[in-house]
Amino acid sequence: MSPPFYRDWWLAAALTSTALPVGIAQAADIPAPVGVVTALSPSSTPADGGNTLHVGSDITPGMRLHTQSDSPLHVLFLDQSALTLGPDSELTIDEFSYDADARQGQIRLGLNKGSLRIVGGHISKNNAAVITTPDATVEVLGGITLVSVSGGGTQSTFLFGQQMRVSNGSGSQTVTRPGFSVRSNSNGPSAPTRMEPQQLTNQLTQLERTQARPNQPPPPPTPPQPLVSLSDRPGSPNLPEQQLAPDRVRTNTDSTQQANPTLVLNTLLNSNSSTIQS
Repeated sequence: MSPPFYRDWWLAAALTSTALPVGIAQAADIPAPVGVVTALSPSSTPADGGNTLHVGSDITPGMRLHTQSDSPLHVLFLDQSALTLGPDSELTIDEFSYDADARQGQIRLGLNKGSLRIVGGHISKNNAAVITTPDATVEVLGGITLVSVSGGGTQSTFLFGQQMRVSNGSGSQTVTRPGFSVRSNSNGPSAPTRMEPQQLTNQLTQLERTQARPNQPPPPPTPPQPLVSLSDRPGSPNLPEQQLAPDRVRTNTDSTQQANPTLVLNTLLNSNSSTIQS
């Protein structure tokens, strides 16, 4: 007769062997994450009634996302594509596949209502990122595009990159010039037209706005004395105790443009170096 501890060991082994295939089968039914939530306002949720999303929540193929009227959502995908889903929007992750070694893959999104901004990653450098709406199919090759869906149709605005192609059953338009927009409805895509700077600014603001959390303390007041010197001259007035390091006290046009979104926006909108294809 076997000692008691041997019987217990074989029983545990048998139970483990029986349960293991079930656990593997359950895991196989869960799609692998293809992205992660990087920022959001308090009320972003999956549209299918799932759990509320948080910063760090996984994004998987087939997931339906829904935002409330005060809650844009930011997602970073495995290929470094970045998605911002605007307030009061619904979107489906229709397809995402990515070979990290080859830096190749496919990305397809379905925007049912609302707005989004997509910034292409490795995938869209070779294969266009595809956004389908009730009125059009928008293909973005190596660039940045805004897409919005309303009762009047789909508006697609090209901001940067190689090209944007908008098509439906009535025709297609291709845009390569930043700041130009195409509106699509049952009559087909319109000819590309320049979007007014204020309209573009309003759309970008909607994508970036956040709602203040309740009971959040106000920001601290501005100090009465400067925190860092604004000059490299020793005789400058109101010098604080700490000055900028010598390598920081210099003028750099490129860094100034990067730090000033208005300059970059104006450069895009006033650029004459690209052409429109239609």
